[in-house]
Amino acid sequence: MTASAAGPPAVLFPGQGSQARGMGARLFERFPDLVALAGDVLGYDLPRLCLEDPDGRLDDTRYTQPALYVVNALAYRDSLERGAPEGAYLLGHSLGEYNALHAAGAFDFETGLKLVVKRGELMARAADGAMLAVVGPDVAEVRAFLAEEGLTRLDVANINTPIQTVLSGAREQIERAHERLDARGTRVARLKVSAAFHSRYMVAARDEFAAFLKGFRFAPLRATVIANLTARPYRDQDVAATLSEQICGSVRWLDSVRHLLAHTTADRSREVGGAGVLTRMMRQIEPTAVRRATEPQAPSTSQTQAQTHLPSPSPSRPRLFCVAYAGGDERAYAGLAEHCPDVDVVTLERPGRGRRAAEPLLRDPAAIVEDLLGQVRDRLDAPYALYGHSLGARLAYLLCHRLRAERLPAPVHLFVSGESGPVIPSRERHTWELPTDAFWDHLKQLGGIPAELWEHPELMAFYEPVLRADFAALGAYRHEAAPPLDVPVTAMAGEEEWFTADDLAAWQRESTRPLTTHRFPGDHFFIRAQWPELARIVAAGLAAP
Repeated sequence: MTASAAGPPAVLFPGQGSQARGMGARLFERFPDLVALAGDVLGYDLPRLCLEDPDGRLDDTRYTQPALYVVNALAYRDSLERGAPEGAYLLGHSLGEYNALHAAGAFDFETGLKLVVKRGELMARAADGAMLAVVGPDVAEVRAFLAEEGLTRLDVANINTPIQTVLSGAREQIERAHERLDARGTRVARLKVSAAFHSRYMVAARDEFAAFLKGFRFAPLRATVIANLTARPYRDQDVAATLSEQICGSVRWLDSVRHLLAHTTADRSREVGGAGVLTRMMRQIEPTAVRRATEPQAPSTSQTQAQTHLPSPSPSRPRLFCVAYAGGDERAYAGLAEHCPDVDVVTLERPGRGRRAAEPLLRDPAAIVEDLLGQVRDRLDAPYALYGHSLGARLAYLLCHRLRAERLPAPVHLFVSGESGPVIPSRERHTWELPTDAFWDHLKQLGGIPAELWEHPELMAFYEPVLRADFAALGAYRHEAAPPLDVPVTAMAGEEEWFTADDLAAWQRESTRPLTTHRFPGDHFFIRAQWPELARIVAAGLAAP
């Protein structure tokens, strides 16, 4: 598909919640004039706030919003100077909408900053509210829950994806919603905010901001900007009214992205200034946008494949089914896929994460393997291999045995990394039992957790059950003696990992074929710096007789 056939370029701008100490590091040096202008408007040292945050103000709405606006704007300009196309479609999440309008020419950099400063001040005045992310039910189910529980002082603030909704309102009712949803087994996470953003509790801020906007004039837009409030393109004459209403209106991100995907594709969209959160949301929304576009027709083969969360591979190409490490999802091996142009790399998504976040987490290795088997059973009509890292290595090994028990075609190769032979008990088998602080300290030592996660306790609370479930699976693993597989095995590890040569050599016990081993520079997550070499090893293994 050509770029023109794929659709016009689109740009996404993140909003509050994406801030992290260290953001804008290389951008401030590239654009000193804009940074100086921002300092004049703000009256404080913005680079020091973003890079050092010595006074802990980066999470204060009054400082967060201007900082994000500036970093987003610089990141977009930087991307243009490096050759990326201007966005024909622009979409920002809440605060990010100001960057979208700036990129579309509605106002200049300085004017946008002044608007954001005022917005942050007004929103910060409305204290004593709270917000709660709800994962699993769709927005209709969430609204039904609010009615059923009599939570009349809560509003739907964000409709982010088909299975992620954010509630906003009175603190005591947020606490009650948290308790009731938790009792139902629904995944929830408190957001690190001090007020009920995008709710009725922002009406006073909206009215004062509307009066403030009367002192500004906005230029005609030179690109399509999709509004959070309406999930439809801005009209030139409605910029001021839409911006003021956005403060207390719901962020209709799900519908906004669906509207965007009706005109372009996720592959033609890029996120600037953030850590990829909006891109991940788009990937969750994309299959539902496809289904909506084809309703009410019967589902086609490609739709069925999208609903089972697997890309549609070409039958003439070999496949590599990947099993993610603890906490990993279908993006875990994206770097490997980029370096395997002749292989269909398919990462199997486990329940409770990514596009399957609404499904219950699994902690039993046998149950996980049955789920993996269900994903590949009907996809074995071409030569294929299995690859798993860390926990994924043991799961991939167990999957080989289930495939053999079912008399299904065997993989031509089993690739494993970051794990000893399965006869050796995992060093991480007790990790799931650690108390929260010790648990996270241990994960920090292991590596692999994005640095920005440590800056967001609400995200840590959100991901902890997922990680614990995976480590519980390691704790529940019991090796059972079985005839060795008639499958070649390649075992890999980082030179800084704890594995000995004997630990890797233990994989030989599981195969009748000669074992191949490799050591790479790096720690437990050496794979992220070695994708090109791993791709070469995979290609060679798939090509071998």
